[in-house]
Amino acid sequence: MLRIRILETRLQVLCDSGELAADLHFTKGQEAIAVGVCAALGEKDILVCHHRMIGWAVSKGIPLNLLVAELLGKASGICGGLAGEMHMQAMEYGFAHSFQLVGTVVPVAAGVAWALKNYKRNGGIAVSVFGDAATANGQFHEGLNIAATQSLPLLLVCENNHLAGNIGQEYYIPPNISIHDRGIGYGIGSVRVNGNDVEEVSKVAQYAINVVRSEGRPFLLECDTTRLGKHKQGMGDMRTPELKEALALRDPLRNAVFEPGYREGIEAEIDQLIEEIQQEANPILPILESEKGRSV
Repeated sequence: MLRIRILETRLQVLCDSGELAADLHFTKGQEAIAVGVCAALGEKDILVCHHRMIGWAVSKGIPLNLLVAELLGKASGICGGLAGEMHMQAMEYGFAHSFQLVGTVVPVAAGVAWALKNYKRNGGIAVSVFGDAATANGQFHEGLNIAATQSLPLLLVCENNHLAGNIGQEYYIPPNISIHDRGIGYGIGSVRVNGNDVEEVSKVAQYAINVVRSEGRPFLLECDTTRLGKHKQGMGDMRTPELKEALALRDPLRNAVFEPGYREGIEAEIDQLIEEIQQEANPILPILESEKGRSV
């Protein structure tokens, strides 16, 4: 969690200075979900993620140099610097894809789960990561319906931060309805956990994963959490300072204690990594320039 926090803090500095012109969505405050869930996954399990994906990429094991280079648009990135945050793929690390469009990740992950069940047959499961606003999207319900009717090995992980950008849940979730209620409505096992407690997330995720793997049926894990930063670059945060101060009390790293020098060591490692990647030559732009004027 600390590694994710430090990495995103350094990337935020680059965004604020204009050195990195990217539409990044940071996971500050939500790190415990990715870390807790991925700690319970196996090597054959495949993750399909929404656009708030940096914490998930780190937790799934994508090397920092490949991830950071991709986010900085460098040819040494995991996708050659062409995918960025919204369209990243790293199948060799069990990271199937990240998605820009809200809700799209759920039916695609159902397709991955179908392939694992009917084609791969290697005991792996698919994991779909999405936010609470995605549950108001038709594709979310289509994906759940497919997963339920086909009995697919799919773990559905909802990062419920109670926001869609700057919009509150009263605009996209009916009153007195919880996210896990929507899973129950499809006959899917569902449970809600404190998404800011990494030990609780990991414990319940292990139970859910065992159900999905052993019984071959979907399970919905709703993780109640707090997004401590703005929705994305270029968008202001409409929450009051008082509210943000109250939410910070739920920071999963607020009471974390580290050995002397541990934080400083990670900070130095990431600072050096970013500096080295920034200095890399990038052959992508000349390639794109040479393609101008050609019909596609």
